Amino acid sequence: MRNYITYVSLVLSVFITNHLTAQQTYSNHTYPLTEFRSPLDIEPPALAGSFGELRSNHFHSGIDFRTNQRIGYPVYAPADGFISRLRVQNSGFGLALYISHPNGYTTVYGHLSRFNPKISQIVKNIQYKKTSYEIDEFPSADLIPVRKGEVIAYTGNTGSSGGPHLHFEIRDSKTEATINPQLLGISIPDNIPPTIGAMYVYRLNGKPFNEFTPKQYFQVAGGKGNYKLNQVSTINLSGEVGFGIVVNDRHNGASGNNGAYSIELAI
Repeated sequence: MRNYITYVSLVLSVFITNHLTAQQTYSNHTYPLTEFRSPLDIEPPALAGSFGELRSNHFHSGIDFRTNQRIGYPVYAPADGFISRLRVQNSGFGLALYISHPNGYTTVYGHLSRFNPKISQIVKNIQYKKTSYEIDEFPSADLIPVRKGEVIAYTGNTGSSGGPHLHFEIRDSKTEATINPQLLGISIPDNIPPTIGAMYVYRLNGKPFNEFTPKQYFQVAGGKGNYKLNQVSTINLSGEVGFGIVVNDRHNGASGNNGAYSIELAI
């Protein structure tokens, strides 16, 4: 690495689902964009949490739909399938269910307030049989079939939830790997580019990266995906270094900040 860097170019690539073509190829996989309908009929859809964004100790494994600070909105099956898991916890997802679909994906719904009457009765029977409020059951494929558009539950604020919302995931049924729902036809209006507030240079020098890694802070100026260092033309560097940015991303109709979908650094 050179000892001096005279400029740093930060390029943001943000995929807007409304403008995707019939299929989106990502990480050598091709995902059908029109397979799933939205689990909610709230218009316009808005997110309180985006896929893969940083949390305190993990990456967010799904998307969090806003529910106007209310509970009780109907949750719909996004495609045909069957209820493959029923879970009731005091923490975690609270009331949750999983639907396995013939296309090889499983959808997950967390923090529900209640299930539909049929599922509620099945859950109640299991709880009485086990004499336990908390359950984690895997029903057979023929016990609770569901059709696309069927009401399966209602949004809530159960478990480890900080406010009413629907946590929604799509997983590969075989591997349990989570997939960005926006690659599978779940459309969220978004034409607002992310913004960069600052840049950090971390002095690694062969040591593990953690919160104690020495770093330098640099302000940046610009917008619309094109940013430059503010009041600094040259950064003196030596040894092993890393770069980090403070980035915020908003989408249409929501004031909260979400994680940027894709970030590329070119030096």
